[in-house]
Amino acid sequence: MAAIAWFIPQLIQGSGGHRTILAHAHALEVSGHDCTIYLEGSGEHSRASALIEKLFGYKFANVRYGWRGATKADVAVATVWYSAAFVRDLPFDCIKCYFVQDYEALFNPMGDAYLLAENSYRYGLIPITIGRWLKHELAKRFQVPAFHFDFGADHSIYKVLPEVQRSLSVCFIYQPDKLRRCSRLGIEALGIVKHKRPE
Repeated sequence: MAAIAWFIPQLIQGSGGHRTILAHAHALEVSGHDCTIYLEGSGEHSRASALIEKLFGYKFANVRYGWRGATKADVAVATVWYSAAFVRDLPFDCIKCYFVQDYEALFNPMGDAYLLAENSYRYGLIPITIGRWLKHELAKRFQVPAFHFDFGADHSIYKVLPEVQRSLSVCFIYQPDKLRRCSRLGIEALGIVKHKRPE
């Protein structure tokens, strides 16, 4: 079985992106592969695994803080645009992959971060995308072939709760600190909904 190194950005409680990365790493570990999780930032190595388990419910034997000092692996996986250059430059031979969940350049206005995120697809890593759209975009924009897998959901987490009383409602994710969430447009859209459907 393979030794797989995952380079993951700083943990954010409730992050769907982190949950997806960790779910796939956990599935590989359960299948017999040896996964080492390298978390961005610093902290006590002895507490890193417990933090992942607390926040996301996955238990890993090998979790370390910091990307520097990664030990040799058969496969290295970048999981965010700024980890792609790090994986590209690892000082040991291995298969270098890029776990692509979003077209991350669009998370930023045009500028350095946008261009650097776009350039991350040009580093020669093997992209593995969620869904077919990202695979298509990488081929069309950068002539980069990618592998993909279809979207999925863990039905033990995401499920209908029949005992919950239903009511007519609208859910809107309001995150004004993330420009890509278009919070102002969302508030205006909610105003239109309230006007047209006051109930």
